[in-house]
Amino acid sequence: MESPTLTVGHNDQAIQLDFLDHQRRHACTDCGHAFLNAETPAEGFDYHRQVIGGGTIIANTLGPIREVHILPHCGTELPDELLREIDPADRPALAQLVHDNADIGTGAIYRHLAESILAGRGEGVAVAGFHLSRLLLDANRIEVVYQVPASPYVGTSELYADFMQRRGTELREDLLLPWLDAVNRLLRQMGESGVAYHHHTLDVYSMTPRPWDQASHEKRPAFQLVWERPTLDATSEPAPGVVDPGLAPIEDLRGVRDRITEYLEAKVGLEDAAGEIDFPLLLPVVPFAGALRGDLADLPPHIMYDVRKDILATDDLIRSWVGDGPWRLPAVARSIENDVFAFDGAVI
Repeated sequence: MESPTLTVGHNDQAIQLDFLDHQRRHACTDCGHAFLNAETPAEGFDYHRQVIGGGTIIANTLGPIREVHILPHCGTELPDELLREIDPADRPALAQLVHDNADIGTGAIYRHLAESILAGRGEGVAVAGFHLSRLLLDANRIEVVYQVPASPYVGTSELYADFMQRRGTELREDLLLPWLDAVNRLLRQMGESGVAYHHHTLDVYSMTPRPWDQASHEKRPAFQLVWERPTLDATSEPAPGVVDPGLAPIEDLRGVRDRITEYLEAKVGLEDAAGEIDFPLLLPVVPFAGALRGDLADLPPHIMYDVRKDILATDDLIRSWVGDGPWRLPAVARSIENDVFAFDGAVI
């Protein structure tokens, strides 16, 4: 017997509402938000919202996109088919496992970035979020073994391992790859005239040692920025004499680092707000255009950051973080604010 088609979004409202009820019991900015079946209309006067596999893209339509926000780990959702297989008595434990493995805070960052576009304040901006839990799919990895992980960072896969053995390939092909393709089309269309921002959060201490973690037993810095791009073979060394330009000009990243430090000290009141570049995490091989060595030079720069989870712990702090945008390139921000855009058709 063939497996039933995986649900894109949520059709079984009763089972989803029951799971969301368990998620909403967490003191969490992210758990309990179901973005795939949000009631937001697909079209507005100046925006377009599209559900693509297990993710969404919301884009301003008043002119060319100059700024793409990528949130590959902002998801806390699970498909109907998995929840039907879980004993109702185990759903609280599964909700806790989703929470423990999430980039907590990035769901709220996605929500506030999207709200700006829907409210008409996002000229030239698109937001791309992947909403299925990282337990099932990791949208920030290029290798299949990491895209469909056999085990979570924290805890065990006992509750959902059988489902993943049977449906993991289908999940990747139907829900992850179409979203990645759509995001990369948007990046290529934007080219070097814009910038891509990647939003991530860090655990205070490493929950599980990872091959790209350089300080797995130390307290993480307040934040980090990523400059060095990985090679297609994560174990290979760059060719002798070849200097990679990195994800963005290094001087720009140093300026962003200083702005984030100043923001965390002045707005959050953090005493030790220093951040690092390429520490403690090196960039694993990711699937986004322009983020790998050897990618074409006419792709946008990428500003990729991780901020420690205990720093942006409330919705008010996250709203301020998004609104003030200390992670932005100042020159690009001014360009977006000053340009007058004219609608020239769909951008997705």
